[in-house]
Amino acid sequence: MKKLLIFFIFIGLHLQAQSNYELKLYEKILPTLFHNRPIKLFVDNETKIILKHSDIFHIVDYCDNDTVVLVGNFRSIPKGCKDNPLFATSYRSFKDNENAFGAYYWRKGRPQLFFKESILNKFNVQLPKSLKKYGRK
Repeated sequence: MKKLLIFFIFIGLHLQAQSNYELKLYEKILPTLFHNRPIKLFVDNETKIILKHSDIFHIVDYCDNDTVVLVGNFRSIPKGCKDNPLFATSYRSFKDNENAFGAYYWRKGRPQLFFKESILNKFNVQLPKSLKKYGRK
């Protein structure tokens, strides 16, 4: 019984640490890209759990011109958000969506970070020098 309890505590701590890691990553990257604007995010329920402790982002329930969409599955977003810049949390969404400017996801236990420079240019966003190594044409 003790081993089972320790296992569940370890899993809970691991998931919490991963969530904090993702929050710190989003808080570092998105303000670097969108430094001239307040960052309003339209997020799915999974991402909302990760970002609930952030002081940087303003989570909204609708999209306007200044909103960045941060979701794993773009099929579930409202029509008003489809033309906004999209940051994916899965490779498939990153690859399949024409407005996905970047992605952060886990693959084989390792974090992956990518940006499409052509999509960033479409939204008049410059990829900073510190993130150039993650950019793709």
